[in-house]
Amino acid sequence: MNKLPAYLLVCFVGVVIFLAGLVLGVYYHAEFTVLWLHQFSSSVPATSATPPPIDLNTSSVIRLPTLPDPIPLIYSDTLDEATIQQHLKQGAVVLPLGTAFGEPGNVVITAHSSGTESFGPYRFAFSQLSELAVGSSYSISTPTANYNYRVYAKEIVWPHEVDKLPQGDRSTVTLVTCWPLWTNFQRLLVHSELTGVDYNL
Repeated sequence: MNKLPAYLLVCFVGVVIFLAGLVLGVYYHAEFTVLWLHQFSSSVPATSATPPPIDLNTSSVIRLPTLPDPIPLIYSDTLDEATIQQHLKQGAVVLPLGTAFGEPGNVVITAHSSGTESFGPYRFAFSQLSELAVGSSYSISTPTANYNYRVYAKEIVWPHEVDKLPQGDRSTVTLVTCWPLWTNFQRLLVHSELTGVDYNL
């Protein structure tokens, strides 16, 4: 009977160590790398906390009802992680999956939901993505058109579950960010479908 408290204490300490290791293990892996380089390498430029102005005549942006300002869209021509990490400092990234806005198929847009200042001024771009409810509307503006989308589903998946991305002929967009905040543990997917297009004539 006297060993029971000690046993419980050992169990408690074990659980705390396990949870601490889990949290540190899933913490956004590039966070440590970028922070390390930022502190000890002069080759990493300092980043501003204020996003630069957006030229809406030449830039594509996404406007979410949960955010006061539009987020610039950066079109990546590669799935290389290091390159995408650099693009994420400039806004939300459109992955090169062969589908354009308004076309049949799914477009994937990803952005940071948390991070240190070294992640750039858009490190919180999708931090409020979870607040985008089913039925909510948002828009994507390009120099040639404005595309309107409505959210039809949300889900949290593991990073390897790429089969969760929509397949088919509908014109859809999936917004993706890491989940929970400050981790790289899972992914929050917000699926939306095209409801209308206004062309700039």
